[in-house]
Amino acid sequence: MEYKLFLDTNALLNLQSAAFKEKFVISQKTLEEIESIKTSGHKDGDVKYKARSIARLLDQSENYEVIAYTPEVRKIINDFTLDETPDNIILASAYWYNQSSSIIVCTDDLNCKFISKNIFKLPTKGTQELNLVKNLDEYTGYKDVTLSDEEMSYFYLHTNENMYDSLLNEYLIIRKSDGEVVDYRKWNGEEYKPISYKQISNRFLGKIKPRNPEQVLAFDMLQNKDITIKVLSGRFGSGKSMLMISNALKLIEEGKFERLVFIRNPITVHNITEIGFIPGTIEEKMKPGAMVLADHLGGETGLDMQIMAGNISIEFIGNIRGRDYKNCILYCTESENLTKEHIQLLIGRIGEDSELWLDGDVKQVDSPLFRNNNGLLCSVQKLSGHKKFGYVQLNKTERSETAAMADLLD
Repeated sequence: MEYKLFLDTNALLNLQSAAFKEKFVISQKTLEEIESIKTSGHKDGDVKYKARSIARLLDQSENYEVIAYTPEVRKIINDFTLDETPDNIILASAYWYNQSSSIIVCTDDLNCKFISKNIFKLPTKGTQELNLVKNLDEYTGYKDVTLSDEEMSYFYLHTNENMYDSLLNEYLIIRKSDGEVVDYRKWNGEEYKPISYKQISNRFLGKIKPRNPEQVLAFDMLQNKDITIKVLSGRFGSGKSMLMISNALKLIEEGKFERLVFIRNPITVHNITEIGFIPGTIEEKMKPGAMVLADHLGGETGLDMQIMAGNISIEFIGNIRGRDYKNCILYCTESENLTKEHIQLLIGRIGEDSELWLDGDVKQVDSPLFRNNNGLLCSVQKLSGHKKFGYVQLNKTERSETAAMADLLD
């Protein structure tokens, strides 16, 4: 369900610029309170500074709505037999807005939390519960921490404490003081648990093992049967497709899934002229976009053999509405070229014992449509922290030293 955050004065002051990463709603009373705090002789300097800072941000942004103190809002206060206090005005505004648009009230004020939850029956969170993830630079699916000997000792004695504020299924890369990686852990909601993964062997590519710490995490995520939506993002040559395809085929070979369903939105590369009509069946039309599979299967002949063996099928995203995919992996590459609605469509196809695997790079979006409504970004924003969702960002180009030079053109 789509929702907006409704921020009270306290939350807005605490969040500062973080509040503006998505559209939010406030009450007119909050604006009045901010102006009052700025000039108050009874507030300390830190609070007055926060008020001046947030006032400046509000003046510079249009990414929020203001609910005026109208007769309708006043009537709500009267209907609930409440006094006309600032807190009640703000929360009555939230209640009025929630009648037409779903919201989550955000406040760190205990009294406001009580009124919001127990009187107005509104979904309510504190600022620390929001997990505001607004771009793929902010949330990578892991934290890379360097620990001293004392910190290392404390960590291993308190692995049941979420001392790094990790989301569910978020990883830790643990280094000792000289920078050497000594351990990998994942927060499962109760403890930082050791990860477990297997190296794999592919008859086309030989033995495949992680080449860097982020790929270690990707191996663990892709082989975790409890995570049913798996996302890899990262720059060109970082191994997104290779890791997904090789792990998927190994799971199929082991009988964990029946087949890999390859899906790709057939968008042409940005600023490249269309080559015109492509003859043939849907599978033949889609096959050029599936050459990423062929690259990891010994070429087009290898891909054809996998298709004939029933291990791989190629689907057009425009034809999957209403489908129910059971016991398979739906793999969508280049998913930066999907909208939020496309992602919702894909998730809605996942049937019993199936999973959705997505990879992409938001820097390689090929249409303004996907820059304004990016499904890959939305999935990380909205699903991070869900027990069935896993995400790892790959940062190092492993294809070749030459491929890594592409970043020098940014």
